Amino acid sequence: MREDLERRIAEISAEIRNYPTPIARCDEQLVALIEERSLLMNSLNNIKDPEPSCTPEALWTNDGGFNAA
Repeated sequence: MREDLERRIAEISAEIRNYPTPIARCDEQLVALIEERSLLMNSLNNIKDPEPSCTPEALWTNDGGFNAA
């Protein structure tokens, strides 16, 4: 799902970047593209990453703990 969102965001961003100019103030199509991209970006940000394989304590220990440089 994450890859699908990233792909769609890239497609919309390219479409916005290549949008024909001049852009009229009343252009509803561009506004709709920007809003759709914003919603997709929010959805992407709300997807939780998988749990890390190490606990925070294990990461700290692996990084040297009190003896870290």
